[in-house]
Amino acid sequence: EDVLTGLRVDGRVTGPRVRVAALIRWLQLASNMILIGGCVFLAIARRASTAFDTPWFARLERALPWLAVTLLLGLVGLLATTTAQVTGVAASVWRPDAWFGLLQNTRIGHIWTGRAALALILFGVALYVRFSPRARWRYLLCATVAALTLAVASLASHSAAGELSVTSVLPYALHIVLASVWFGGLPAFLTVLFATTGKRSREEADRSGIQTLKHFSAMALPVMIAVVATGIIVADRMVDTSYASLVATSYGWFLNTKLALLAVILVIAALARLVWLPS
Repeated sequence: EDVLTGLRVDGRVTGPRVRVAALIRWLQLASNMILIGGCVFLAIARRASTAFDTPWFARLERALPWLAVTLLLGLVGLLATTTAQVTGVAASVWRPDAWFGLLQNTRIGHIWTGRAALALILFGVALYVRFSPRARWRYLLCATVAALTLAVASLASHSAAGELSVTSVLPYALHIVLASVWFGGLPAFLTVLFATTGKRSREEADRSGIQTLKHFSAMALPVMIAVVATGIIVADRMVDTSYASLVATSYGWFLNTKLALLAVILVIAALARLVWLPS
């Protein structure tokens, strides 16, 4: 089972309330990814001396604690729905005693505890970054803690389902963290892109945000190559020789959907770099 998505290779989707459980999983995943990508983007923006004075920089910085809160709430929801899945009792969603039983007696509970502890630390770091003097190392610290928080989830993911070893966990952990650097930074990228090109002159845009966008765009290509490479490794490990599962199981269609979304996002990124971003 992939704890991040709730999908199995055999085609079953776990959980008594599938849609709610999936929404909660994607909520905590998206908030974690955006925290990573957003902090990396802010660290890149630090290279432009005028970035600190722009409204978009302040908006992105203010969003960090709220994203951390969303992650914490998503993890609580994830614990509740996972407990119901494991026990087979829908009412366990509302029973904290059942939650604690899962935390104490299962490996997935231990992993959730570790991730929740890191998420609490991340919330503290996000508040520290928000209310401290702006410095590049603070954004990198926040991105690192967010990456560790997300990487812990790979211990319970589909890549680690068979065994807890470096070869089984590391490819998926790298894949999801690298994807977060790129995909998680896209909301910030598009926010700055439209803020700097929509209402300002070319000269003002160049001083405030264009250089940041160019630096992020330059970083995005090698990161995307690494995302694709690690994704191939993860998919090959999951599918093995059962290539028919790509069109016969929920996980296969999930993987196909990811590839389709990736194509759309790459088109958007190409338009942003080649058309929307001033030369």
